Amino acid sequence: MAKKSHFFLGFVLGAASSLVATYLLTPQNSDELKEKFTKTKDDLADRAADYYDYAKDATAEWRESAQGVVSDLKEKAAAKADDGDVASYDDATQALKDQLTDAPETANSDAFDDIVLDGKSAFAQAKDEAEKADDDGVEDANDADADADLAAASAADAAAANDEDPSLPTEDDQPQA
Repeated sequence: MAKKSHFFLGFVLGAASSLVATYLLTPQNSDELKEKFTKTKDDLADRAADYYDYAKDATAEWRESAQGVVSDLKEKAAAKADDGDVASYDDATQALKDQLTDAPETANSDAFDDIVLDGKSAFAQAKDEAEKADDDGVEDANDADADADLAAASAADAAAANDEDPSLPTEDDQPQA
C-alpha cells in the first residue's frame, strides 16, 4: 500500500511540475508579458498597502491601550503619594537613621565583658588551657602511678618483715562468709 501511495504522490508532483514548466516556458508575446507583469505588480502594491494600513491601525490601538494603562498607573501613584505612604516611609527611615547614629560605638555595661571579639585570640587561649589541662592530667597520672608503686613496695617490705608471701592474699583480702 505504501508503494502505491508513493507512486501516486510522485505522479501528482510530476504532473504539477510539468504543467508549471509548460506554462512558464511557452512563448508569449511581449504585450501579454507586460500586462501580466503590471497586474502582478499592482496586486503586490495593493497587498503591501493593505498590510501597511492594518499595521498602522493595530499600532494605533496598542498606543491608545498603553496610554490608558500608563495614565491609570499615574493616577494610582498620585493617590498613593497623597496617602502619605512615601512621607511616612521617609520619616521612619530618618528616625531609624537618627537612632543608629546616636547609639554609642561600645557598650558601657559590664554585661558585654564576656563577649569575645577576637576569634584568633579566643582559640589560642582555649588551646593553651587544653594543653595545660592535658599536662596536669599527665602529671596526676604519673603521681598516681608513683603512689601505687610506692604502696606496692611498702606492702612487699611489710610482708618480707612478717615472712609472708606478698603474692598470697592476706587475711584482710579474703572474703568473709
